[in-house]
Formats: sequence, C-alpha cells, structure tokens
Amino acid sequence: MPIRHFYLYYSLMKSLFNLPTIQTMLKLAGLYNILWGVLVIIFPEAIFKFLEMPLPNYLELWQCIGMIVGVYGVGYFIAAQDPETHWPIILVGFLGKIFGPIGFIKALLIGSFPLKFLGVIVLNDLVWLIPFYYALIYAYEAKTSEESAPKKFTDLIKLIKTNHGESLYEASLKSKVLLVFIRHFGCTFCRETVFEISKLDSQIKVQNLNPIFVHMSDPSFGDEFFAKYYTYPVTHISDPQRYLYKSLNLKRGSLSQLFGPKTWIRGFWAGIFKGHGKGELEGDPLQLGGFFVLSHGQVVYEHKNKSASEFFELSALPKL
Repeated sequence: MPIRHFYLYYSLMKSLFNLPTIQTMLKLAGLYNILWGVLVIIFPEAIFKFLEMPLPNYLELWQCIGMIVGVYGVGYFIAAQDPETHWPIILVGFLGKIFGPIGFIKALLIGSFPLKFLGVIVLNDLVWLIPFYYALIYAYEAKTSEESAPKKFTDLIKLIKTNHGESLYEASLKSKVLLVFIRHFGCTFCRETVFEISKLDSQIKVQNLNPIFVHMSDPSFGDEFFAKYYTYPVTHISDPQRYLYKSLNLKRGSLSQLFGPKTWIRGFWAGIFKGHGKGELEGDPLQLGGFFVLSHGQVVYEHKNKSASEFFELSALPKL
C-alpha cells in the first residue's frame, strides 16, 4: 500500500472512532466475550468437535479460560461507560489481543495447535485489534487534553502561597526564586531531582537563589517528603489542581516522553544503581516538570522538561 493511501486509511479509521463509536464497540466486545465465555463454560467440547480436534486432557482449564474471557467482557461494559477514565481496562484488552496471536503462532510452530484453530484467534483477537488500538488512543488523548485557558501566571503568584504563608510574588521580591516543578513524588526522576538540588544547596544560595518546589500533593505530605533530603524546612507549594503548571504551559507528556527507551534506561540507572527507587503515585503521572527563575514577579529564565527523565543541573542556569 503506498504511504499516501496508508495515511488516508489511518486518518479515516481514526475519524470513525469518536466517543459514541468507541462506546458501542466496547459494548459489542463485552457482549461477545460474555457469550463466548458462557458457551465455553457450558459446552467446553463444542469448539474442538466443530474443528475436529482432539479434546484437551483437562477441559476444566479450557472452561477457566472461558471464565476469564467472560470477566473481560464485564470489564469492557464498564469501560464503555467512560473510556477516558477506564482506559487501563482498554489497555489490558489491547495487550491480550496482541499476546493471544503471538502465543498461537508459537503453539503453531511447535505443533501444539493446528492451523484450523486460527479462526478462533481471528474472532477473539485479530478483528478487535484495530478498534481497541483506536479506543486506547482516543482515551489517552482525552486524558491528556488540557482544560480551558488557565489564569495568568502574574495573577496566580500573588494568590498562591507557600507552606510558610507568603505568596510566591512576595518571595520573588526578597530574592530570585528557583521554582522547581515536580512531576509526582512517586517518580524516580523527581526523587533524583530533589536529591541533586539538595546536594547543590550551598552553590544555589551563593547565586542568591531561593529554591521553592511546586508539587501536586498535600502540604503535610510535602513536608514529610522534603525532610528526607533537607535538614531544614523546605519552602514548597501544593498545587494539586496544577494551576501553576498550566499557567507556565508545562504540558503532560506524550507516550514517548513518558515511556520511551531513554526513560526506561535512565529509570533503571536512577532507581536501582543510584538508589532513588519508586514510591506511591502522588499527583498526575502524565505531568512533565521543569524549573524557572523568578525575579520581582517576572520569569527571567525557564526550562521545560522534554521528557520524564530530565533532572535539574545547575550548569544549565545562565548567569542572571
């Protein structure tokens, strides 16, 4: 197929999968799975007799597979009510429709299954693969779409206060502020970032910078978290609604920015070898971080992270 034709096909398929279509597809998938599961449980020998295949030694295991498929169907009905919220169910279904055919191909190569069983794989997995793919894409894009235009940053910094009770604007009048945005406290890279900044504390103060962290957890959790890295109370801002994030146009990450090869490699290095580990999810896991320098209420330097694995480096700051 020429590239132009493939792109037209892709665009057409994507345009067809709007919310009503996805909800209908998930309900059909749920109905199919439940019916297929019930039939396998009640008539476990039927498919093998129809395909003229020898019966397996343990039909009970085949019935268990029917039960699992039927339970998936219930999940699809739940996901159909709100695909954006229940996208993990769609993801699990999509993965199953990838790994099922892979397992069949392996069984076919070693002679465990005959080619005539391909019809079951086509009906259970392959025909649903593209619809589930587009449902997953739709749910992800809906989940990562930003809300209406946020308030101006210059207005917010006069309203939002730090854990010490002063506004961000007031803090920027006293000294330049190094404003560090954390993705979420469970993130390996965020732990690494806070650790690296704590090591550079004296050098940061020499540059007349006052570090202030912005996070999406509650203030008490922030106090507890930063106490692991600092011997004195750290100035931080709780922003669970991401008002400050959005006002500075800090985006949610794409799949490649959050789960790309570089992120996996860096995550393994930072989490295992550097000992930063991983904690419970606190805040929006899709949010990207960054750091800014404020002076008298104005942003005089900004760095917006292009991937989840970026962390603060003092050398990146220009002389201000």
